[in-house]
Amino acid sequence: MNRQQSKENFQGEGLRFPDGFVWGTATAGHQVEGGNIASDWWAWETLGLVEDGTKSGRAVDYWNRFEEDHALMASFGLKAFRLGIEWSRIEPERGKIDKDAIARYHEIFQSLRRHNIKICLTIYHWVLPVWIAKQGDWLNPATLCHLEDFAKLVIDEFGEYPDLWITINEPMVPAVAGNLLGLFPPQRRSLRHYRSIVKALLKAHACLYELIHKRVPLAPDGGSTKVGVAQAYPCVEPWGSGGFRGLYEKVMTPLVRYLAYGAWDRAILSGCSGLFGIGGKNRQLYDSYDFCGVNYYFRMSLRFDGSKREQFYIDESGMPDGIIGTDMGWQIYPEGLYGMLEHIWRRFKRPIYITENGIADSGDDLRPAYILRHVAQVYRAIEAGIPVKGYYHWSFIDNFEWREGFAKKFGLIEVDHADDTLLRKPRPSAELFGEITKNNGLTRDMVQKYAPEALEEIFGTMNDE
Repeated sequence: MNRQQSKENFQGEGLRFPDGFVWGTATAGHQVEGGNIASDWWAWETLGLVEDGTKSGRAVDYWNRFEEDHALMASFGLKAFRLGIEWSRIEPERGKIDKDAIARYHEIFQSLRRHNIKICLTIYHWVLPVWIAKQGDWLNPATLCHLEDFAKLVIDEFGEYPDLWITINEPMVPAVAGNLLGLFPPQRRSLRHYRSIVKALLKAHACLYELIHKRVPLAPDGGSTKVGVAQAYPCVEPWGSGGFRGLYEKVMTPLVRYLAYGAWDRAILSGCSGLFGIGGKNRQLYDSYDFCGVNYYFRMSLRFDGSKREQFYIDESGMPDGIIGTDMGWQIYPEGLYGMLEHIWRRFKRPIYITENGIADSGDDLRPAYILRHVAQVYRAIEAGIPVKGYYHWSFIDNFEWREGFAKKFGLIEVDHADDTLLRKPRPSAELFGEITKNNGLTRDMVQKYAPEALEEIFGTMNDE
């Protein structure tokens, strides 16, 4: 589609995406399956550290209700689903393989196939078997050997199903939140441990990338297997204070970007797993992306705060004038998605999938406009020549949101964890996303119907391009 054709589409019927663009939703195993009792997160939840006082428990019982959920996905025309596979289910004790769990995952994948839903499979999404955690988690070099054994089993058992593979979800989050800031298990606060975890996860990704390609050379469509990482890319900017405060904010901004995603990206590009690109090259690591997975949610505006010593004197929770926040307190900033896509394309020159994008919004008041504005930025990126191939909305269904518990609602489908029936209730935003999927894009009528407040912003912005 050339630029003039694109403008005509925009001004007439709307934003038409390229043929074959993948529209899907995303979840993680521990957050939706329920009963993941042999995991380190389950153990951590028993300590009473979840902010709303809940535990994952049965979550939304996807483990037993997957067929119902897949049928619901299909009814909205969803074409793809990103899900995880839980190591602690398959290997709850060292060397003990749960054949029933393997059989259940086969049933899940086969059900998705029956509903013509493409599969994006995440191998590691933050959760470890408790027996691995007790042995020092990623600080123990033996963990990589155990992961390799587990991965071989997973790839050999389920390799026929995935259309896309994610080796690791947001590797810098467990490094930063779990080992630098002490917010996630194992609650360490150490730059040395942060560095060690990043290096270990880089090795884990490189190992998984090579194993998948070696054991599953072809995807279900007959093309080459595609493997990547789902990386969190927040838009990080200084607050803009004056004097020393502003100078500190400007100095901290590139450092936060580097710790959040830059160190990882540099390692992939250089093949060096040292925190600052120092060290011998890892042949497996270098250029080990077939695509870039992008998880984008918000902008962080870094403001100096002398009282926040434990956060290196930075408050990232401030809300600039005119910016609306989500139930998580995150800034809604769609333009940041376009900026990150530009940045990632310049660095990697690889196809891109939006592997997560979504909002905590219990009333579904902001979600329709959030989806429309972010999808419009994806379209803008495609028009600019950036090869974005798909968009996975987080999340398909309300889930256990890690440290926040069940209080934060990310789902297109509403579920009350306290309801014995766990009744699935599609929100208006589910209807909207279904229309986007079925139309392979946006129309003026959609925006007018679901979020008229975004009409001028979306179409005005695009017409100005």
